[in-house]
Amino acid sequence: MSIGRHTLYNILGGIAPLGVSLVTVPIYLHAIGEARYGVLAIVWLFTGYFGVFDMGLARASAYHLARQHDEAPAVRSTTFWTALWLNLSFGLLGAAVLYAVAQPVFAHFFHMPEALRRNVLVSLPWIAAALPLGTLGGVLVGALQARERFGFLNLNGVLNSMLTQIVPLIVAVFISPELTWLIPAIVLARASELVLLFAGVWRFLPIVPSVLFDRTRARALFTYGGWISISNIVGPVLVTFDRMLIGALLSVQAVTYYTVPYNLVTRMTIIPGALVTSLFPRFSRAESGDGGRLAERSLIMLMAVMTILTVVGMAILPLFLRYWISPEFSQHGAAVGMILLAGVWINGLAYIPYGLLQGQGRPDITAKLHLIELPFFLLILWGGIHWLGLAGAALAWSLRVAADALLLFYFARLLSTLRYMLPAMAMICLAVIVAPQAIISVQSLLAVVIVLFSMVWALWIAPELRHSLVTAALRLRRISLARMGKYP
Repeated sequence: MSIGRHTLYNILGGIAPLGVSLVTVPIYLHAIGEARYGVLAIVWLFTGYFGVFDMGLARASAYHLARQHDEAPAVRSTTFWTALWLNLSFGLLGAAVLYAVAQPVFAHFFHMPEALRRNVLVSLPWIAAALPLGTLGGVLVGALQARERFGFLNLNGVLNSMLTQIVPLIVAVFISPELTWLIPAIVLARASELVLLFAGVWRFLPIVPSVLFDRTRARALFTYGGWISISNIVGPVLVTFDRMLIGALLSVQAVTYYTVPYNLVTRMTIIPGALVTSLFPRFSRAESGDGGRLAERSLIMLMAVMTILTVVGMAILPLFLRYWISPEFSQHGAAVGMILLAGVWINGLAYIPYGLLQGQGRPDITAKLHLIELPFFLLILWGGIHWLGLAGAALAWSLRVAADALLLFYFARLLSTLRYMLPAMAMICLAVIVAPQAIISVQSLLAVVIVLFSMVWALWIAPELRHSLVTAALRLRRISLARMGKYP
């Protein structure tokens, strides 16, 4: 099956939960309040830091199972079981560590109302239980990605995302908005995903009688996963510590003003994430030269699409927040969202060299870059929040991902593909300048012109995008003519 179809499955799998979020977030804010929403965001960010107990085995299992694509099912089954038992063990260990560490952290570190603090502390066993569920899910997802079963994987992901957003909302509206009810509801909804994932692996790997643990496979998994685990340690700090520090230095309400636009604009990474997820098994099996050429073609098309979406996002974000939530919220969150959106654009492009390096067996490069970036990011982040507040946090995040992207392009030998970056940056800056504050205005007309120009530019630089659109249009025309002939 083609990479394009796999990518489409991954995009649809990412967009569907976004549609649910657009409906549920305003209801959540109304039902539980901004303070509880901010505390929930901090709780799951904190839990995400303990994803290091995955030990990189989810990615390692995807890498090795992809390379074993043509091996006997028993070989793949042994690799899968070895990774699964290892990740279950580390997940349980991580749950115990999380429970011990979380008590003093939530008792003293964050500024929050005492009633909310007590609710979080009471819910710590549920929070800890989420960790082994996550580590098991990582190996199951990695196995399905290696077999390129993206249709099943995304259908399951959509169902689970709907459960994790709708079930807690039902609990908040009809039972109680207290965190002691919401946190267990979220954990139980996430647990339901594992059943279907395991059924998919049983069918598509497939699981057959085999050795349940092999020391040689374990060493191979750890050799690759060791570098991934370093990224898993540093990565959550680089990606999410902005909200943690906002909660510590400002307030949990400020976390909400930052988190909502952050979650909104970072949904754009659905597209590069979908593409690189589809490419990763191919990168893992390809020779170096073939992988580089595949990465170059994919990157040009991705830049075209991401630039259009970023220009549109810059143009409409202030108005969208105004009418989606409130004018007051737009005043606090629009500038933050636009700064973050610029970072999301270049960070999205960096998914390609990141996936290429890991698919070619060089996860050490990405891990080393994260270690180098960490101290500089923390220093800039603290200064940004101290002097500029929420906008400073957004600026620090975007500067960090921009530097990371350029380094990844250099090590993946893809710098030549960045020659289109300057015109794209110019269009993004113009969209920021003319971003309208009212629907009917001169600025709205200018924004439309810039969006149309970005579309023309994207079609010019990406022949494969033109070909895909023409093919889709011809296919729709054939379907339309067929229906007209069948139903005159």
